[in-house]
Amino acid sequence: MQGLNSSQLLEQWRAARQLIDTAIERWLMELPEANAVDAARYIAMGGKRLRGFLVLEVARSLGARIEDALDAAVAVELVHAASLALDDIIDEDLVRRGAEAAWVKYGLKKTVMVSNLLIPFAQRIVAERYGEEALRRTVKAWLDISRGEVIDAFTVPDQLSPDTYLEMIKLKTGALFRLAAELGVIAAGRYSLIDVASRYGETIGVMYQIADDLRDSRDKEKVKNEPSLQLFLRWLNGAGINKAYATIKMLLARAVDFSTRITGGIQNSYLSYLPSFIVNAMLGSSIA
Repeated sequence: MQGLNSSQLLEQWRAARQLIDTAIERWLMELPEANAVDAARYIAMGGKRLRGFLVLEVARSLGARIEDALDAAVAVELVHAASLALDDIIDEDLVRRGAEAAWVKYGLKKTVMVSNLLIPFAQRIVAERYGEEALRRTVKAWLDISRGEVIDAFTVPDQLSPDTYLEMIKLKTGALFRLAAELGVIAAGRYSLIDVASRYGETIGVMYQIADDLRDSRDKEKVKNEPSLQLFLRWLNGAGINKAYATIKMLLARAVDFSTRITGGIQNSYLSYLPSFIVNAMLGSSIA
């Protein structure tokens, strides 16, 4: 990204984060169990809101109002927050987003119960606001995320093909980015673009997870405790970080191609800049 486009996208992301945070707070007050609100708020707090931002930008690029897509962004972020809270339990991570992990603060039982409450709550938001097709895709995304988490939880790296890594992250991370792009298209009423939006979002998600694992693999203690990172290193197969960066760049080019198909060949839309913006948010440095 260069010049004005990069600056404008950064400002839009900051504004989107604020909008999404406010909307999440409003929706959480409607949880059916008032006792769960504080824990739900804690689970949902913070984060980059990149998945929600993707929802809004896809919808905006197709002429929709931000208001048309905001509830979809909330639903995606609630699903993401719940999945992270459960992931922290699986990995026994003590810290999330610079604070105590939810299970450390609220205990295992309450964290699991509230996370399980947030998933159907998000699905209800989608169903009531966007209809049956949006709900179907939201349910599929959660199923895929859960399948990816199962692979992660049962991973014995030495017994799996290194290529299982890509399958796992496509499910575990790619599914929610895929849903974000799909809901953006649905919010804009452009159903004919759902398939290409799916591929656009999933590609960004895979690229994002490789960047995440590349960063985390520098922590030897984390690698020792997380089989998924051990599988990532096996996938690198001695090629080192060069393979990771080369794969990210290949996926970045693919995502940009999908973006032009969503926007009808417009190569300088925000959607063509968004993939590198998202991966750089993870890596903390420019790769393209």
